[in-house]
Amino acid sequence: MQNVNPQQMAGNGYIVISKLMFTEYMNSCDRHEGDVEAFIKLLLKVNYSETEYTDYWHNKSVCKRGESLRSYRSWGDVFHWSAGKTYRFMQRLCAKGIIEIIPHKDAVILHIRVVNYENWVSIPQASPDDLKLQRKAAKEQFDFFWEEYHRITLLPKENIAKAQREWKKLSGKEQKLALERIEDYYFHQTNANYLLHAATYLSNKAFLNEY
Repeated sequence: MQNVNPQQMAGNGYIVISKLMFTEYMNSCDRHEGDVEAFIKLLLKVNYSETEYTDYWHNKSVCKRGESLRSYRSWGDVFHWSAGKTYRFMQRLCAKGIIEIIPHKDAVILHIRVVNYENWVSIPQASPDDLKLQRKAAKEQFDFFWEEYHRITLLPKENIAKAQREWKKLSGKEQKLALERIEDYYFHQTNANYLLHAATYLSNKAFLNEY
């Protein structure tokens, strides 16, 4: 692991295990010992990008992303299983619709495709409309904090850009606390001259003060 750099990791992709999909996989498969480990190994071994293979007779085959061309014996070596156990495992996955077995003219070759492969290896991207709604909601939340802070503290509205930057640095939980504890902060200050402006209140995380 010490010799693996970020560039190598990016070039080989990632496995994103969706809890929902994996739960469905666990529920749909018979509980054979080692099946989970074998399935994860299968996800690791199928093609991350399209590859062209040339067999012993110089016939070319295209193996697409999410597919694999191996024999049952070769998969058995990956799983450390016998060819028979590997065959039964692959047939179970096919019967449950988790993989497809693609016909191949060489009977020894097992050509498989992982169904919904992208869902296993890619983080879903939000649509432009979703991103627009997220940005709108985030802006509305900050605007509400900004108005509330100055309504309660009666301080002048200054350095809004800095306050926005500090707001974005906070986690969702911290943003919630920053809004909820404005009054606690305000009423525990003995001298109004030392009240923090909104940006400093956020950067100092004064909402975490214990009184």
